Amino acid sequence: MTTLVALLLVGAGSLAYRLLPLLGAARVPEAVSRAAGWAGVSVLSAVTVRGALHHQDRSIPWAVPVAVVALAVALAVAARGRSILVVLCAGAGTYVALATVTGALT
Repeated sequence: MTTLVALLLVGAGSLAYRLLPLLGAARVPEAVSRAAGWAGVSVLSAVTVRGALHHQDRSIPWAVPVAVVALAVALAVAARGRSILVVLCAGAGTYVALATVTGALT
């Protein structure tokens, strides 16, 4: 429930942030812009981590550790400022490689 509330709050804040200039505000202060950016990144990261920790795939041995390592790789690539396509490819590639290796070992 708290995840849903956080997503709704960030979504509403994002909408308000985009509508403010259209409604007459000349410019959003830099501190508000910075805080909004970090809030969005924080919620997206938290939802992603939560999803990885609750990951269930019976066809992959050690599915949760595989998902967590893939997520860590993706977040590390994202922290370096790469594009979303590179981040997704790094995370998905890591997941597929680790799933293949763990499947071959068992």
